[in-house]
Amino acid sequence: MYDRIASDHPRPSGMEFAPPPLAAGTGALPLAEPVETGENLGSGEGTPVRERPTAEIHGHDNHPEATPFPPFAAPGVGLKQGCYQLTIRPTPALVSYSGTLRVERRGSSTTASGDLYRFLNLPLALQANGHAGAAEAGHSPAVLASLDPTALGRPEIPIHPRNKYYSYLKVTGIRQSPPLPPGPHLVTLTVEEYCYTQPSPGSFNGTFPAGPSRTFTMVLHPVPTLPILGGPTFEGSLMEAGTPRATVTLRWISPHYRRATVEVDTLTGAVGPQPTPDASGTGTEGIRTVFASANWDVTVEYDQIEIPVPDGVTSTTCWSHADLHQLMRAVRKPTTDLDKEWRLHLVVVPARIGCGRGVMYDTVDVPREGVASFCDDGYPSTESPFFGSAADQRQRDVSRAFLRSACHELGHGFNQVHQEQEGGADNSIMTTTPSVANVLGGPPGVFPTDIVLAFNEHVRHHLIHWPDVAVRPGGLTFGSGHSTSVPSADRLLFSPDELHLKLEVDHDKIDLGEPLRLSWRLSNRTRLPIPVPSDLGIEAQHAFIRITGPQGRQKTLRSMVIRTDHVALKPLEANSARGAEARVYWDSDGFAFSAPGRHLVEVELLWVQGTVPVGARATADIWVNYPQSRTDNDVAAILLHPEVGMYVALGGAAHLREAVNRLDSVARMAGFENQPEPGALRGYEGITPDALVHR
Repeated sequence: MYDRIASDHPRPSGMEFAPPPLAAGTGALPLAEPVETGENLGSGEGTPVRERPTAEIHGHDNHPEATPFPPFAAPGVGLKQGCYQLTIRPTPALVSYSGTLRVERRGSSTTASGDLYRFLNLPLALQANGHAGAAEAGHSPAVLASLDPTALGRPEIPIHPRNKYYSYLKVTGIRQSPPLPPGPHLVTLTVEEYCYTQPSPGSFNGTFPAGPSRTFTMVLHPVPTLPILGGPTFEGSLMEAGTPRATVTLRWISPHYRRATVEVDTLTGAVGPQPTPDASGTGTEGIRTVFASANWDVTVEYDQIEIPVPDGVTSTTCWSHADLHQLMRAVRKPTTDLDKEWRLHLVVVPARIGCGRGVMYDTVDVPREGVASFCDDGYPSTESPFFGSAADQRQRDVSRAFLRSACHELGHGFNQVHQEQEGGADNSIMTTTPSVANVLGGPPGVFPTDIVLAFNEHVRHHLIHWPDVAVRPGGLTFGSGHSTSVPSADRLLFSPDELHLKLEVDHDKIDLGEPLRLSWRLSNRTRLPIPVPSDLGIEAQHAFIRITGPQGRQKTLRSMVIRTDHVALKPLEANSARGAEARVYWDSDGFAFSAPGRHLVEVELLWVQGTVPVGARATADIWVNYPQSRTDNDVAAILLHPEVGMYVALGGAAHLREAVNRLDSVARMAGFENQPEPGALRGYEGITPDALVHR
């Protein structure tokens, strides 16, 4: 049901929705693919877990009834579908590796992938340094149990700290011995391991190698399992080049592959997305069942309601990024620890039609932690002629489409992109709302009634088998790993006499710590209209700003906010122009201009016309001045601070007190010992806080 593409229902002229060609943050990611086994392995089918209908209740975990365990988990031979807890203990065991292995079965093929986290084997390490044991070092049994992946307790999918992430496992071969004697029953897995290079401090994008770091086999045999430990359980050896390197324990713990929590908060005057009747009319579908289509175990917490509107904000107008950021910081669960749980925050505010159905914050404090939905925005008939009864209605009044839109933003939070750029629009969660309506087409009533509240196979494969760091909140930045960056040689760049992109900068010489204001304008110099993205801002993910520094290091500036659901390919008429602007300074990977010298700034517009990748490009030279005085050095040291960077990225944010204080301290330098106003403040014009004192 997911392979219906937009071409099945031709769009009217000017209504083609544009696939944003995201620039991957880390290059290609390793990804497991199906392995042909020739026969079904073990028990269980390869279809998604289908939850029984359940209401999503305020403040409750709302789990369906637990999967019953048999009185005794007898040894078996095949690999049961679901999530396994994986423990690898090398010899000597100064370190151990704990993580998960996900096994997905489809008939005679199986896809298996896993993630490992590295832990110091604390008691042995202390003994090796002359200590009698962990107790002398002050480590409690609870701490030691948290490091021991075999600690007793009710089985659940484990979650480990991000800085302990070690490697991704891609299973490339599965063999099993005949289930009948003579001889032991064995399962042998051939595994490619991709070791992860952790990011530098202050950054979030680590890297995987292009090829496997090593290949090994795990030779496993089934063992009896106590019911409280789940099961089936396998034990055995990790073999590398025919030599045993470690012992292995593999224990089935869940029919789901991953688990996460979605926290939903609603402002006064807003309503959150609610479960909606399913197609049969006997049950409901909600956020939990949408993610169950990828076999995820998602707990939905409808947490705070009737949140007061922040001072100075009109809740029924379009929200500024700074106001939304302030609200999300204030209301998200203060005890959130992304190293202990996968938690995504959804805040719902009213807004109005025309503001956009939702946004995804790439950075609140870390990547992909929060998303927002605008319940009073909706379905303008100008975006699609196939909105049917939902046309010009608010989201809050069209429950099925509202739920779809909210889950779409949550999907962005787990690093999934639009399907228009990954195979074509269809009737699934990660296709933009207008494209879903266009795919459905037909008479009024098809949209929203026939909306499918599920992920398609492509997104489902990513959600199940991508590395943990690619999907978990607080991991890689948005867009990382998606193979949507077309090499320049394969992209058709319009010539200046067709589409001319003009790049303008306010100043071609700036001080250290000064943001660069630039704008770009795309002009159609032909006699015919040319389809161009309706929004050319960096938030819409069609405009990319790249900075090449004095040492040749290239940086792509990332937008702090991802807002793409409204973007369409719309004709740019002859002799007409479309443009956007940005203030270039900082993103979650650091500063654009952190050293003096010559920088090349490039703006590239990228989109896909039909099946042809197209674009336009323009460049400008920028000189970052060398500090000429102690004051210049002091100003740069004060302003090159991440919170000042976030302040600029939000377009000014008075709630970021550290940034306000730093800007205020720089402003106060004016007049001190007859000093002029620091030149770097020029780049903050229009976004300086009211508290600044200029002398």
